[in-house]
Amino acid sequence: MCSEPRPGSRGRRRQVTAVTRSSGHLNRGVRVPSLAWGNNGCVAGVTTELARVLIVDDKADIRTLLATRLRLEPAFSVVGEAANGAEAIARVGELRPHLMVLDLQMPIMSGEEVIPIVRSLAPRLRIVVFSAYAGSWGRLGGTERPDAEVRKGSGLQPLVTELHRLLVEPPRDLIEVCVGSLDAEAGLRAIRAWDRCYPCVHQLAADQGWMGEFLALVGVFLALGPVLRDAATAGQRPCRPRFETRRNAARAAKRALVALGEELGRSLEPLRSRLLRALP
Repeated sequence: MCSEPRPGSRGRRRQVTAVTRSSGHLNRGVRVPSLAWGNNGCVAGVTTELARVLIVDDKADIRTLLATRLRLEPAFSVVGEAANGAEAIARVGELRPHLMVLDLQMPIMSGEEVIPIVRSLAPRLRIVVFSAYAGSWGRLGGTERPDAEVRKGSGLQPLVTELHRLLVEPPRDLIEVCVGSLDAEAGLRAIRAWDRCYPCVHQLAADQGWMGEFLALVGVFLALGPVLRDAATAGQRPCRPRFETRRNAARAAKRALVALGEELGRSLEPLRSRLLRALP
């Protein structure tokens, strides 16, 4: 039987559990941003508005400093702040930012843990890691790789420059995943089964060393939840749910589905088998 992570488990386990609960246990209350890029290099639909920036750092004075500096830039609008990764994921759904400035070392949930989830929740969001650990050899890779890194202590101009660059460069690894024909209610039952299995899967991933893959799968379920609920509400049975994600996140989520094993995997059917076929 699945159970909560043991008391005294590593902080990484505790942190991810905290974010799921703070955001409605993974799949409730988070809407998927729908952003598109135009041919002019700006975010489509916002050519007459400012690029929305979310600042994520556990230090209030750093957030204030960054917000003050970015508000001097005509292209940017600072729409919100977050003090940890759990708050950041909630803000992404609420505020639909185009750019996120992300610290790495934070309480409750770190920046490294945010990136794999957000890659499917808001795949067109551009993430700049702004941290004292930015650029450290081998620190960020795979699903944890941001769009850019700027080291704290190098001044704010390099950060501003990277944000401007990303604003006019769409992500090159964006893909669309079509899950295929699926009964919406059956898909929602699989989402609810994921909610129930989450603590068990989380601990399994921590024990076996595939936490990055697990977090990428969290993002996929977060993205699919609202799509399936909307289809069920509209009476679309069957439906053909689809979502956008980043290529590395999609591949990592597929590895996580394989690592679940048959017993846990069966509880997520028919959604698991559809995802295994659809993900690259």
